Amino acid sequence: MDPADVLTPGEAPVKRPPTTVVGPVEAQAARTPEAPALLFADGAQVSYGELNAGANRLARHLAGLGARPGAVVGLALARPADVVPALLAIAKSGAAYLPLDPGDAPGRLAWLCADAEPVAVLGEGVPGAVRPGPAELAAELATDPPRALTPQHPLCLGYGPGGRPAGVALTHGEADRRVRELQAAYRLGPGDRVLQLGLPLWEFFWPLRTGAALVLAGPDRPADVGGLVRELGVTALRAAPAVLGGLLPEPGPAPVHVLLGRD
Repeated sequence: MDPADVLTPGEAPVKRPPTTVVGPVEAQAARTPEAPALLFADGAQVSYGELNAGANRLARHLAGLGARPGAVVGLALARPADVVPALLAIAKSGAAYLPLDPGDAPGRLAWLCADAEPVAVLGEGVPGAVRPGPAELAAELATDPPRALTPQHPLCLGYGPGGRPAGVALTHGEADRRVRELQAAYRLGPGDRVLQLGLPLWEFFWPLRTGAALVLAGPDRPADVGGLVRELGVTALRAAPAVLGGLLPEPGPAPVHVLLGRD
């Protein structure tokens, strides 16, 4: 773990220059390649080394489609198990990700793509979307790809729900600052298993830079928070207050820290 991310209660955060969201995750994967990075409801898990290598292959494939710093890649994936590696791969390629909902009206999807001009759309349910197969990815190198990426480059591009608002970019440096603030407040570490509900996608990078495991709920158990906490040993639950509602699990053998986010 980055020593700057380890704080005791009352200790002021260490002032460090901003970085990209990619470097700390790659560094963590190099330190603890065998440690679990992703945990699933069915008991399966993906190690840091496996997650990083898979994202590297996908990032190199996306680079062949034009993904690079300053470019945009659309993201139209619904399953968290697919979303997290794709987010990391897009960031590794240097491109910013544009969330796309296949359930949106075709006209809105067409307008978003016309306005953001993604070099590729990763996923399904959106015209022109691609899902590279295992053979295509196996042909790519599993090592960290080179990139001329700076904290000033966009990490993601967001649009409002209605009308035709202009896209708002969140830079790597701003995401890094927010993650450092979260870490200073909540201090995740290698022993933690974090379940996140209803929060911005970029927050998935937070546990992955601290050595914690990210618990991913499957589409068949979207509201079974209590079951996931008990079965997978969740130690921290990150959610917006309105999302929590009546989903808080009953007390179990170990305390669960509820890390509230913004609505």
